[in-house]
Amino acid sequence: MIASRICVAVSLALLALGCSKADVRSDNRWVAEAERRHALADERLHASDPTGAKEALLGIVDGPVVADVAPDDRRGVLQDTYFRLAEIELRARDAHAALASADRGLALGRRNDLFVANLLVVRGAAHEALGEAPAAAEDYHQALVINDKLLAEALREGAAGAPTPGAQP
Repeated sequence: MIASRICVAVSLALLALGCSKADVRSDNRWVAEAERRHALADERLHASDPTGAKEALLGIVDGPVVADVAPDDRRGVLQDTYFRLAEIELRARDAHAALASADRGLALGRRNDLFVANLLVVRGAAHEALGEAPAAAEDYHQALVINDKLLAEALREGAAGAPTPGAQP
């Protein structure tokens, strides 16, 4: 349980660094529709309507993807959507559905990015809710390894752009 809280905290910290939905770089209509549906899901969640939020997100994963979407953009949008679906399912205490959503997202590819780390965290929480501690621990560990790499990369990039101590602005 403590590991999940740590992993979620690290994921949230990395989200604050500018990852997740904003990382998709495509300007096509499918990505715009996905952004609209994510915004609608946010509105529905704010209105305490998780069913409406889930329906908005299912429109992304169940609908067709236009041909001009870059593969990484497609993967990122779909993985982020599966992550959000799994979160909603966990809040509804449907750990089996959350596990299935996380697995669908992970089946799209496993890169060392926040999309995969988030799916591993939510899958770990689903395993934890199902009483499957070893599987939960493995998912949390994999997510922490990815988050550690992302944090190290962000710190390196930040240090590269930081002024030298004592330098004039």
